[in-house]
Amino acid sequence: MIKKLKSHDYAVLRKPFESGRQSPSNLAGILIVGIPFLWLFYYLTYSVAAEMTIFPNVERIKSIQFNTTLIVSILCLIFAIPIVYKKLGWVQYVINTIFSQLIFCVSPFIIALFILGQQENASRESLLNFTYIALAIGFSIFIVTCIRFNLLLRKGAYREGSSKDKLRNKFEKSSYLPIVIVASTGLVLLLQYAIRTIPTDSIEDFTLIYLPLIISYMMVFVLPEQLVLIYCKLRFKAFNFNSRGYLYDLEKTDLNH
Repeated sequence: MIKKLKSHDYAVLRKPFESGRQSPSNLAGILIVGIPFLWLFYYLTYSVAAEMTIFPNVERIKSIQFNTTLIVSILCLIFAIPIVYKKLGWVQYVINTIFSQLIFCVSPFIIALFILGQQENASRESLLNFTYIALAIGFSIFIVTCIRFNLLLRKGAYREGSSKDKLRNKFEKSSYLPIVIVASTGLVLLLQYAIRTIPTDSIEDFTLIYLPLIISYMMVFVLPEQLVLIYCKLRFKAFNFNSRGYLYDLEKTDLNH
């Protein structure tokens, strides 16, 4: 069980915090700078990709994404304020995770579907079937990645120390294979279905459909690590920063007594 693991079992995951790359102040800057990009993706989705699409329920999807983007934007502003993120650092990281998944996973996925809906031979039924297949592939990648992460943690691949680092490097390389198999097999099946039922009119459309899908799946691959880091921030003090902006010491602080 993951509850039996101690803070040192997750030590390598602290590296982005130790380097300062994911310090609260840096995340605050990312959230502020990222707000215009949230709205840019919203504009591209509904003023460009959705302009001539026949994908069903576009207006409903638009309403949901508008409200989500607005709420996330407000939260980004709030958690870019030092007095807020210094008290609720783990919430800031949750907002950052939602922000990154929205801009790099959800938006590209919807854009790909809408552009597919612009194709001459597209139909409501074929688009919905394509969507279900694409979602199933994403869910499969997520599950396999979670299993991989669990195995890595149990093997001690995220502990500090040269021997563990060697184990991590060796085990991580081999553990990518199931994910590659699932992702590549899924994409091949998706391509075969699309080519038979919704052939694209040009290389440009083909690229605008499948490149965003690949980006979305890459973010699904990252999601389990983001979720584990949220868990670590909630459970271990060593994954959090004090009021002066310094990371708590790993050896001296462990809330799992």
